[in-house]
Amino acid sequence: MKTTYLNTRTAQGVETVEQFTQGSDDAPANMRDFSKYINEMMKEYSASGTPVYRSQRCTNDWKA
Repeated sequence: MKTTYLNTRTAQGVETVEQFTQGSDDAPANMRDFSKYINEMMKEYSASGTPVYRSQRCTNDWKA
């Protein structure tokens, strides 16, 4: 299962805003569909004024 994080860069530094795990309750198990799902979520964040980028790692604050 692949986990993807959406991070944003602010004046205070990098912040993780959301995490998605492939095959979880709301995320598709198929890799192609999972990628499309992540892209749609990125568009929603951008539309709300929060520019995000896809990352394989989360911030230390997110882990805690």
